[in-house]
Amino acid sequence: MTPRHFSQFEQAQKSYQTRAKDYDSSWHPQYTARFMELIDIQPGDRVLVLACGTGLEAVIACPLVGDNGLVTALDASPAMMDVCRKKQATDEILSRRLVLIQHDVTDLESCEHLGKGSYDVIICSNAFVLFDEPGRVVSQWAGYLRRGGRLIVDIPHENHPRQGLFMKKAIQQMGMTYPASRSWIESVDSFRGILEARHLHAFRVEALDKEPDKGHVFLGREEIGSMFDYITQDHLMECLADEQFRSKARLLFEREWDSATEREGNGKVKVSYVLYVYVAEKV
Repeated sequence: MTPRHFSQFEQAQKSYQTRAKDYDSSWHPQYTARFMELIDIQPGDRVLVLACGTGLEAVIACPLVGDNGLVTALDASPAMMDVCRKKQATDEILSRRLVLIQHDVTDLESCEHLGKGSYDVIICSNAFVLFDEPGRVVSQWAGYLRRGGRLIVDIPHENHPRQGLFMKKAIQQMGMTYPASRSWIESVDSFRGILEARHLHAFRVEALDKEPDKGHVFLGREEIGSMFDYITQDHLMECLADEQFRSKARLLFEREWDSATEREGNGKVKVSYVLYVYVAEKV
């Protein structure tokens, strides 16, 4: 059986279809509140939120822009956007200041509702790592910023999640493509280089724990089962629904885990639940 290849747009729609109803009950709201504190949104700003999900960033931005500003939010997932629309329907400020569009955020050129060079702030949180060709995506997004406008993006720490890195290697050894490539993330400077090469000056970079004071943990071999189950429950890994594929992947996953513990020498692997937040200005 050859697993069907889904485009990134299709993968996002499938992955978040079932996650939408519980998304706001996860760690995301408290993380988003801290993430948004790093962004100086002013009255009158035009803000573009890409991969907006259930609207966590947009809901915070709308009161800040005032009635002379506007927040435009895009996402691939109808289910996630439905959650955001329900918030908008019961909030007068969101009704006036928020525009929601279902669209592929890696293909802004085909969205007729957006104006190039017209946004003061562009935000993307907890999504950028899902995109192939990070340089191409950043170049495209930069075209929608005015000069002096800011792009704010977070990407995972190079060891976040470590189990995902193990799974990627296992999947690749099975001759399949892992749905979220993060091989380009080697350190905090990896994304800075992408930004600077596209005339975006990263004047602020912060390391933000997914949950306060829970950024780095050390896991022993007894955690392999739960970590494998966690990383394979996503719809992006639906090829592992077949038991034969799953068994082989589990064996390769364990080998990667054991290799890491041997290299690190303490019988445990370090997992970093940390994201780097970049605030970059278009120069």
